[in-house]
Amino acid sequence: MSQTRPELGTPTSYTFPKPRRITVGGGTVVAVDVPGQHLVSLRLVHPFGGAVEPLDAMGVSALTSEVLEDGPGGGSSLAPALERYGAEWVSRVSWDGFITGLDAPAGRLGEAVGLFTDAVRRPALKPDDIVGRRSQLLERFWLEAASAGTLAMRSLGGQLFTGRYATPLAGGPVRLADITPETVAAFHAERIASVAGTLVVVGDLSRVDLVELGKTVFGDAAPAPEREISEPAPPPGELPRVLIVDRPGSVQSALVIAHRAPSRSQVDLPRAEGISEVFGGMFTSRLNLELRERLGYTYGAGSRFDLRRDSGVFFMSTQVEADTTAHSVTSSLEQAAELRDSGVTEEELAAVREANTVGLPVSYSTARSIAGALVDMVVHDLPDDHVDRVRAGYERLTKEALDSAAVEYLHPEEAVVVVVGDAGRLRGPLADTGVGPVEVRTPDELWS
Repeated sequence: MSQTRPELGTPTSYTFPKPRRITVGGGTVVAVDVPGQHLVSLRLVHPFGGAVEPLDAMGVSALTSEVLEDGPGGGSSLAPALERYGAEWVSRVSWDGFITGLDAPAGRLGEAVGLFTDAVRRPALKPDDIVGRRSQLLERFWLEAASAGTLAMRSLGGQLFTGRYATPLAGGPVRLADITPETVAAFHAERIASVAGTLVVVGDLSRVDLVELGKTVFGDAAPAPEREISEPAPPPGELPRVLIVDRPGSVQSALVIAHRAPSRSQVDLPRAEGISEVFGGMFTSRLNLELRERLGYTYGAGSRFDLRRDSGVFFMSTQVEADTTAHSVTSSLEQAAELRDSGVTEEELAAVREANTVGLPVSYSTARSIAGALVDMVVHDLPDDHVDRVRAGYERLTKEALDSAAVEYLHPEEAVVVVVGDAGRLRGPLADTGVGPVEVRTPDELWS
C-alpha cells in the first residue's frame, strides 16, 4: 500500500542553549547541560595565541601545545593514560587562543580531569621531548608546504602584515628552529601554568559538580590579564601587487588573492560572511561559476574571511593550469568588482539565508560542536547569545544589506596576489595583466 509523502513544515528558528557562568577562583566555568549527552567536551581557553608571541620566539605557543601531549610523565605518555578513562586529548593554537581539552565519558570525567590538569599545569617538559617535538614540527612544516595551496596561504602573511603575522602561526622554519627548551618552559610558566583561563564544559552535567571541577582545573592560578589590542601595520609596497613563489617545472598554479579586513568585533558577521558566500563560499558562487563552470580552469574556487581580535583577512583561493593563471587572476578581480558594482540577486540572497539558518540544529547537535561555539565566544569576547544574534541577522538579511556589504568588505584595489608555480612561465603573463608589480621569490627565501 502506497503512502503519501508528508509535506515539510516551515523551519523554526534555532535557539542556542544558554550557558551557565560560574566564577571559581581566578577562572570562569562556562557550561551547557545537554541531558543524555554522555560524552562530555571540556576545553580550557587561555588568551595567548600566536599573535602575542614575542618576535624572537615565534612558534613557541604551537611547540608548547605539541609538548603538552607528552604529559606529566613525558615521552608521549598522556594519550595512553587518558585512554584508561575513555578520554581523548585535544590541543590547538590559533592566533588568538591557546586551547587544551578532552572529550570523556561523563562517568569518568573526574578521573580524566585530574590527569588533564596535571598535563596542563604540571607537564614534564623534558628537554629531549621538546627538541623531538620541534624536529617533528619542522619536518611537518615542509611536508605540508609541499602542497602548493598550503605554501600559497603561508606566503600571504608577509604580503599583508609586518610583525608577527608576517610569519606563519607555527613560526616558520627559521624561527621555530631557534626555540629552546628553556623558551618553552618560560612560556608555559608565564602564560599557561600560572593563568587560570576559562573552562568550557558541555554534556550531561547532571552528576558533575562544576565548582569542584573549576577548583581542580584552576587551582590557585591567577586571572588572565587583559590583552592590549592594536591594529598591525601593513608592509611597505604598492597595492595591488603580485608575488610568485617559484616552483620550476610546475604545470599548475596555486592562486590566492587577498586583502586586509576589519577585526572580528568590527564586522557585521551575517553581512560579511553572506557576501563572501555569494562571491566564493558556495558551489553556486560567482567565482565557482566563472572559473569552474564557464571557463573550465579549475575543479573549484572558494573565498572566506579569517577574522582575528586585532585585524582580519579576506581571501579567495583556487588551483589552475599554469597557462590559465593570468586570466584566472584578472577574472577573479573582475568578479569582485562586478559584485561591488551590481550587487546580489534575490536567488543569491535566498541561498545565503537558507545555508545559515536551516541547518543550525544539526550544526550544534553534539557536545563538541556546542563547545566549539563557546570557545569562539570566549576567545573573541562575544555575548552568550552570539549564535542567536547571528542567526537572526541572517533571517532579516536583505538584498540592500548584502549590496552594501560588497562595497564595505570587498576591496580588489587593495589586493595582493600570491601565485605558487613556475615563475619562468608565469612572470611575463602576470606582468602583462597590469595588476601590479611582480616579485619572484623561492620558498626558502620567504621566512629567512
